[in-house]
Amino acid sequence: MKIISLLLFVCLSTVGFAQELKPFQIKAINVPDGKKVFLMYYSFEDDEKLLDSATVKDGKFSISGELKGVSYAGILFRENINNQNERSTKDTWFYLNPGENLMDFSKDEKITGGSADVLKYLAFKKEVEDKRSFYKSAEYLEKRKDIDALMAQVNEKEKELTKVYGNPKDVFQKAKLDFVKNNPANPLSLLFVEDLSGPKPNAEEIFPIFNSLSSELRSSKKGKRFETMLKGLAFVVGAQSVDFGQNSPDGKLVKLSDLKGKYVLVDFWASWCVPCRQENPNIVKAYRQYKDKNFEILAVSLDNDKASWEKAIKDDQLGWLHISDLKGWKNEVAGIYAIRSVPSNFLVDPQGKIIAKNLRGEELEKALAQLIK
Repeated sequence: MKIISLLLFVCLSTVGFAQELKPFQIKAINVPDGKKVFLMYYSFEDDEKLLDSATVKDGKFSISGELKGVSYAGILFRENINNQNERSTKDTWFYLNPGENLMDFSKDEKITGGSADVLKYLAFKKEVEDKRSFYKSAEYLEKRKDIDALMAQVNEKEKELTKVYGNPKDVFQKAKLDFVKNNPANPLSLLFVEDLSGPKPNAEEIFPIFNSLSSELRSSKKGKRFETMLKGLAFVVGAQSVDFGQNSPDGKLVKLSDLKGKYVLVDFWASWCVPCRQENPNIVKAYRQYKDKNFEILAVSLDNDKASWEKAIKDDQLGWLHISDLKGWKNEVAGIYAIRSVPSNFLVDPQGKIIAKNLRGEELEKALAQLIK
């Protein structure tokens, strides 16, 4: 399904490469019960999540706007977009094209027509579905029976062979490790160390291997970036936090060390991050209860647009400290702490020690209740 979605997006690319803004309109009928819907869509150029909304009346709604190209979009049924506990099985995801987009929520395929680009999309999707339907037919499934049976036998034999002789992949990994040990100054060794670390690196295991590399490799731009990532993974509960500082919206430098002596929630978020915005009401509730009891929040934004950042702070009523270098995912503090997704947070005690990570929902309030009497 992911491959098909990618193909759909590529096929629609002829619509999206124009740089100028193009108007779009969504007209929906037979909308399920609900007073309000939100349109969430990704900007064609930078993948930021943008939001709009409409009121449902007599089973209908309409939303208009402008796009720079086709966008992946969702119609979300919510009373309050910031309520993370509010979900709906009626949410609908589709490709939003410039021009008219007609939707009928009584249909399995909600997009029913519209502009020429919408019709091209529908024709393409029908062609793909017609071709895929054969693979669900009795004829095809009957012919697959022998293949499926053989594959099950192969998998069983594979397990038996691995149990006796080991996994060939492990041999390759060991060969890479031996190469690194014998060639600490070879640039290929740094690439092998990155590969050995895998998608979820164990810092305790990888650091000794990385430190065995030559000082030239470790001090290279690539080496420093990898080392920063490893150090960030070391920020576990019980570890000491690292001081940092960036500018607030009004240009004032704010540092974590300025808050020494307080419990501090270091919160990584962004105005374009929908889960962050949904989590904000929970943080607001906890902050209002404990802000006068030796507790503060230092929010690090992964925004790159100052206006959007400031608007989100105002709209969500986030009355705590905010900083950013407005470099998006290249935010230097996020790099230090190896932030790979938002929202992410660390709760730091008055001595600067990390005592909790990624507190969500009521977890922050419960943790503060135990710490602050």
